[in-house]
Amino acid sequence: MSPIHLPLRALPLAFALLFTQAHAAPLDGGVQGLQAEVQSRLGALLGPAAAPLRIASPTFADADELTKLLQAPLDGPAAMRIALLHNPELQMALGAEGSNITDMQSTGFPPRLRARDEATRLALRAYKAWVNAVAAERSAQLLREAKTTAETADELTRRMVRAGNVSRLTQAQSQATLSDAAVALARGEQAAFAAREQLIRVLGLWGAQTGFTLATALPSLPASPTDTTDLEARALAARSSLQAERLSWQRKQATHVPSSVDERWDALGDAAKVRAQAVQVRSEASEAAFNLRTQWDIAHHLQTEVVPLRQFIHDELTLRYNGMLTSVFEVMADSRTRTLSGLAAAEALRDYWLAFADVQAVLAGVSPEGSAPARTGAAVGPDAKAAH
Repeated sequence: MSPIHLPLRALPLAFALLFTQAHAAPLDGGVQGLQAEVQSRLGALLGPAAAPLRIASPTFADADELTKLLQAPLDGPAAMRIALLHNPELQMALGAEGSNITDMQSTGFPPRLRARDEATRLALRAYKAWVNAVAAERSAQLLREAKTTAETADELTRRMVRAGNVSRLTQAQSQATLSDAAVALARGEQAAFAAREQLIRVLGLWGAQTGFTLATALPSLPASPTDTTDLEARALAARSSLQAERLSWQRKQATHVPSSVDERWDALGDAAKVRAQAVQVRSEASEAAFNLRTQWDIAHHLQTEVVPLRQFIHDELTLRYNGMLTSVFEVMADSRTRTLSGLAAAEALRDYWLAFADVQAVLAGVSPEGSAPARTGAAVGPDAKAAH
């Protein structure tokens, strides 16, 4: 092949074209549009006035941003931001796609859609891991308080046994209660540690980065559950994989009429594939909506009815004890029951926010990922009144 010779007057134009092509892909990774798409899907979790999201890209040094996010007690939006910046699995997935996910490609380009969904799923997983970690630490704190109460009761019982005021059966019951509380606390602390480590893995943290401080509480329960009207229709419209399958099937039907038995079977299979996805999406949306409402009802009932009622009973028993109308053992037993109510309320609040994240997943066009909450399985101890 003979070499191509350009006239001298054409060289400036040729160099200009080469320069333009070399800079067609932005050096910062060119994912601004992708970041905006992910942010629009997660707005309910990030907040209305949230700063723009950043997703890992080839030349973005995330060290300063990560340090800033880890300085304050970690909340849910910060956990999502850290995961998008720092999770190595996401970076491997984005790296495998390369320029296929940049803003040079259309928003409907399959690799770009996959990257958007992957980033969305990761952010939601980070939020749910944060919810579990905060709730598990709160449960562990309540179990520490329960153990302290049991220790106080046990010490008092021992003194009364030595004074001959109560039986050794009462002491044995008190000791068994303390043993139950100690085991429950050990399990609660184990659950809290495991939940924190799960959060660390999702965020992709290492070394000194893992010493971050968690927020001390989850967001308060809203006055009413999130509106899930037409959630099924919105979920069907948001699922890009379903839209792609449907469009492919419609194009195939419009351009080719099956003329053989095999082609008719293929057409039947294509239609069934679209219907199967639609059934899955609709069912996920329906389940997410029902679960959200149920979890709100449970959490609301515990917070507005059960916990105040248990507090009233405890206050009344304390007054009666001060008036020498009830025993210290009854007050101690009620303290354990009150702790259990607080534990149930904390776990119900956690379950609401996990259900809320699942609804946001459906609205964002991805399947809700099951993330088992960090159950303590705690039993603070028997509530039977001690013998006198």
